[in-house]
Amino acid sequence: MGIDSNKFVINKGMNNEFIITIKQNNSTLPMVIEDTDTFIAKLYNLETKELVLVVTGDATDNGQVTVHDAANGQILIVLNNTTANELVSERGDKIDRYYLKPTYRLAIDCDTLNNGNFVAKIAEVYVEE
Repeated sequence: MGIDSNKFVINKGMNNEFIITIKQNNSTLPMVIEDTDTFIAKLYNLETKELVLVVTGDATDNGQVTVHDAANGQILIVLNNTTANELVSERGDKIDRYYLKPTYRLAIDCDTLNNGNFVAKIAEVYVEE
């Protein structure tokens, strides 16, 4: 069962898997991913603008970016449990029901045959304890 949300949330205490659809230029259709295409996920601290995490196509302690469904333009970003646990989570005040505050932004550096080089961005990334 999936949950509909307009927030990109990383959960501490578990491995996180995100399927992201890469779209064609000037279209709502997914881009076909070729064998030579590469994707690098970079997580930046919103406050300091510091690069805090890089996840590539190679399996590392941080995780891995792989092609999930090439025909439908989908990539899979996996963040390992230990990596997620190191991220900072912030919440609002009790009076505001302890809402999550975004602490990071995600930039996916894409080098593709069909769309060339571009960066896919997720402006606000939340971390849940």
